Amino acid sequence: MEYIRIEGLHPHDGRYELDLAHELTTREWGWIKRHSGYMPLTISQGLEGADPELFAVFAAIALYRAERLNQAEVAGFIDRCQDIGFGSGRIVFEGDEQPEEDDAGPPEVSSSGSSTTSGDASPTSSERSGNGQNPTGIPASASSPSDRLTWAN
Repeated sequence: MEYIRIEGLHPHDGRYELDLAHELTTREWGWIKRHSGYMPLTISQGLEGADPELFAVFAAIALYRAERLNQAEVAGFIDRCQDIGFGSGRIVFEGDEQPEEDDAGPPEVSSSGSSTTSGDASPTSSERSGNGQNPTGIPASASSPSDRLTWAN
């Protein structure tokens, strides 16, 4: 689950659900296009580049979905966001942080253990991926905001 945290934009301060797996409506796409210029095939560029105008639109969508803004108030809220400092942490994407289990990950290394190894060293990931192609077959631009836990605007 993704969230947007809004700070310093009273009375809208708070953490709001923004499940981007939930399909955006035509109205929401219209707000994105009008206020940030992105369209469905170009929005990943705005997300990857942390475009502050796009963050403002997503904040407005989260507020609209939470019934904290109505249709007529969306443009005014986005306009108000234009005057806040970029990088000030006023609009932040957040994901649910799952607590790590105690047994997750590799075992701890004992300080009394031997530091010798046997066999040839494995190639590093950069040595293995010489062609620059994504081994998963998914284009690099097909990422979602949930790929990153937090983006600060």
